[in-house]
Formats: sequence, structure tokens, C-alpha cells
Amino acid sequence: MDIPRVVIAGTSSKVGKTMISIGLMRLLVNRGYEVQPYKVGPDFIDPGFHHLATGRYSRNLDSFMLSRSAILETFIRNFSGADVAIIEGKTGLYDSSDAVSEKGSVAEVSKILKAPVVLVANVERLNRTAAAIILGYKLFDPDVLLKGVILNRVGSERHAGKVRTAVEKLAGVRVLGVVPRKKVKMPYRHLGLVTAYEREDMDELLDNIAEIVEKHVDVDKILEIAEKAPPLDSVFEDEKEDEEKKYVKIGVIRDQVFSFYYQDNLDELSKYAELVFVNSLTDKRLPDVDALYIGGGFPEVFAEGLEKNEKLRNEIYDFCQSGNPVYAECGGLMYLGESLETSEGEFEMVGFLPLKTKMYERFQAQGYSVYRTLKPCIIAKRNQKIVGHEFHYSRPTLTGKADFAFRVERGFGIDGRRDGILKENTLGCYIHVHFLSDKSIARRFVKKAMKKK
Repeated sequence: MDIPRVVIAGTSSKVGKTMISIGLMRLLVNRGYEVQPYKVGPDFIDPGFHHLATGRYSRNLDSFMLSRSAILETFIRNFSGADVAIIEGKTGLYDSSDAVSEKGSVAEVSKILKAPVVLVANVERLNRTAAAIILGYKLFDPDVLLKGVILNRVGSERHAGKVRTAVEKLAGVRVLGVVPRKKVKMPYRHLGLVTAYEREDMDELLDNIAEIVEKHVDVDKILEIAEKAPPLDSVFEDEKEDEEKKYVKIGVIRDQVFSFYYQDNLDELSKYAELVFVNSLTDKRLPDVDALYIGGGFPEVFAEGLEKNEKLRNEIYDFCQSGNPVYAECGGLMYLGESLETSEGEFEMVGFLPLKTKMYERFQAQGYSVYRTLKPCIIAKRNQKIVGHEFHYSRPTLTGKADFAFRVERGFGIDGRRDGILKENTLGCYIHVHFLSDKSIARRFVKKAMKKK
């Protein structure tokens, strides 16, 4: 199967991968290409920019949470109808889950996909040293198809010429672009970039970035590299949805507050159920649904608005109290608690789960997580292994007795040992789970909804 594709990787975080990736995506769309975006790793914010740049949902490819076959499945299935795949990396090209093996790295995913790699490097205040850095990336793993480098944040034409010459002559790597510094400033907050859904100037921003890429990057050469990617073998049989079997409706709170969802999670649920979307700030009532899914996001940024929408909070409390299945991750967990304390004050939340949450200035948990199920719950049976990731600045304090679904084998969870507060048929946890890591998760959630119905 011929799929034109390229990985935009980086020497580290914050070297300009996202800027180059979304600029390239938008530029190709403006040229008339149908671009399918992907993101390596457990990221929710960058895929939002991908979606607005291309009009297609970005897919996460993560070799810690997903098997090789699952990565190939979501990659190939979701390429349907596209002309080229742009895959944005995470952190550094070789950074992994344990610092020794390649597990969870961009390099590993690139090899699973047989995808050529273009490296983005921050060369600010470097010239000849840049060649040593790029040569290290080239030699570290010869199986990685490193086809070129984009030099970001050069200071002048003279600087650009020196770095380009050093990298091409001393490292033997083709320079595919040289981008001046301070051309565009991407907006950051504590969990990364400000989400695309919060910006009102997205079209203008994306077009401006596309112009920068057009001017400073050899886009035609990157397309040529993508088109020469080796064939992939199809490894799955596409499952057909049966609309007549969708007996249940699942409400999904998805808005500028709760936007952290893997699109594959929603797709898995939609195979068996009808999804109904809810806005936590503007909707006053829950629709007629049989279960509720609340993802992560930034409830701390919108805490005042969440508190003001008391009618919806009361509706959700009653829905949980009635025993309907409710699954909440990270920000959703915080929302189902009693209150959320930020630098602006303490705000009332739904009040169903016995905890209060406080925001801190430093990470409270970050990285991949592995859990073991202690008690059967709406997404897992007893002793089932659950893999995912955590990424939060909040920490909860329990206000009453709590039952827990999971034992933490790697990660932090709620108290360093446990995660997944259980009450009635509600499960609230810090871990973000990718449903393609175990397809029984989505099926079990839907079955619980059908049983309650």
C-alpha cells in the first residue's frame, strides 16, 4: 500500500516541530492537497491545531500505549481519501519511556510506519556545533530514515549560511529549510500550547505560519521524500458500523473546557453507540443519554464558568446518582469532585465524587502509566492491565471514604498507589486511556450502558 508520508521530528521539545508541522499541513491544503495529520505520543493540544489546519481529525500514534498492529491500523484506516500524511513527533526523536529502550519514541513509530524523517533543530547561537548534533542523530540509529533537517531560529543570513554549510558538509545531512527566529510566537500555558479551540484568530495564524514555511522551507523536496516512502502492508480488516445496533446514546462533554479526547476513542464508541455532544458552559440540561464520557482539558481555566452553570452540574450529579455509567478522565475527574481551587479562588464543581482538587504551579504527575484493575468497573474487568498517561498540575484531597478501581504499577494516580474512584456506576481517574490499547474498554463501557438501559 503506497501512502506518501513524512515524520516531522525534533531534537527536543520546543524546537518548532508544531509550527513547522501545522504550517506544512496548511500550506499543502492551500495547494489543494488532502492532508491527513497524525501526532506521535499522548498529546491532545497539537491534534487540535492539526484539525483546524487540515479539516481532518488527527490521530495519535504511540508505541507505549498501542501495539504495532494498532498503530498501523489507525494509520492506514484514517489515511483513506488523503493525498499525504504529515506526522508530527513529540519531544526529541529518540526520547523514550525508559531512557534506554526505544519504547514510546518517535524513532520507533517512524520505523513501524517505514516513514522518512525530517528533523527540526534549534540552531540559535550555534554554527559548527549544529553539525555535531545532527550527525549524532544521523548515526544513533541507522534504521531511522533521516532524510533531512530544518534549521530553526537562525539569527541572520550570515548565520544561516554558516550553519547550513556546516550541517551539509560535516554531518552529510541535507538542509531542507532555514527559518529565522521570532517569525511567529505560539501561545503556551502550563500543559503546552493554548488549545486551538480557544483562539479566535486561527485561520489568520495558520495562514501566516504557512507563508513562513512556504518562504523558508523546501516543501517540494519534502513532498518528494514523502512520496518515496516504501509501501506498507495492510494489517486489518475494516469493521463496518451497523446503525441498527446502536441501541444506546453516550453523552460526551466536548467543548473549550473539555477537549482532551483521542479521536480513536470516540470512533470506537461510535461503532456501538450514538454519541451526543454536550457543552459544559452553555448547555443547561443533559440530553437523553444512557451514559456519559467526560474527558480532560482545562477546567481550572474555566472554573468560574463551570460553577455558574449550576443547572448542568445538578443534572450531572443526578445522572451519576441514578447509577448510569459515567467515565471521567483527569479534568473530568476534577469536575465531578466537590470543588476546584485555583489562584483565582475556590469554585464549586459537580460534587458527586468525594474529593477537592487544588492547582499547583509544578507538575504533580507526568508520563506513561500502567495500572492493574483491583475491582471490576465500567471499563475493565478484575486484574486487567490498563496503560495510558498522566499530565496534570492538580492534586486531589479526599473528603470521605473512597473505593478505587486501579492499583498503580507505574505513574501516580490519585495518591501514588491508587487511581479510579468508584461511586455507583461512576469512574473518575487521572489516567488518560487510549481505547485502541485494548478494544474491550469501549465495548465494556457500552455494554454497561445497555445493561442500565
